[in-house]
Amino acid sequence: MADIMSILQSSYTAAAPQALFPVGSKFAKVDPTKWQGTWTGKDYKHQPFQISITKVSGYRANVTFQSSAGLQTARVFITTKNTFRIGDSSFTLTGDGKAKLATIVTDPNTGIQTENTAPATRKA
Repeated sequence: MADIMSILQSSYTAAAPQALFPVGSKFAKVDPTKWQGTWTGKDYKHQPFQISITKVSGYRANVTFQSSAGLQTARVFITTKNTFRIGDSSFTLTGDGKAKLATIVTDPNTGIQTENTAPATRKA
């Protein structure tokens, strides 16, 4: 029993914490008119998703992300690279009314992680 506990303990202490923001991320005030609104698209499984961005102030925004995986809400930080993270996904502004959603998916059998991307457009 002691061997199992020591293995579990070493596994928890050996895992490096995942950074909330990529190293070197910078934040600056963003233009709310480029971000606010409802963004829609279809994910890598061809399932619809919707991202609602509200209350953009400085480099912060309230985000609600509805997808086939469920509902997530967060107060996010927008980087100077026009991107923010919510859950396992990253949302990047690519143009006027256009964006890209990138989601990291882990295969439960192999542990291999894959980045899947999907375009998003803002509803008028």
